[in-house]
Amino acid sequence: MVNRSIAQQLLDDDKDEAGRWIIVYDFIEHKPNPNFWVNLKRISKTNGGGLIQYSVYQTESLREAQAVRKLVNHYGGEAMVFRCVEANL
Repeated sequence: MVNRSIAQQLLDDDKDEAGRWIIVYDFIEHKPNPNFWVNLKRISKTNGGGLIQYSVYQTESLREAQAVRKLVNHYGGEAMVFRCVEANL
């Protein structure tokens, strides 16, 4: 039996939908476990998403966005997922 990372397990859970997704998260009153960062990096390698600043993650995959949200929750943080629409102002 192959041990799969929590990142891979979370990525397998959801169907994908294209778009631009922003995940804002916070770990209230504690810092995230170092394994959080390891798994977040694993998730970011799937579709090219990544941090745009500390506690803000951007991706073009709903599946990746949901995986990040679930990862944050798994490590005791809170997260919100937003779908973005570009406005030509």
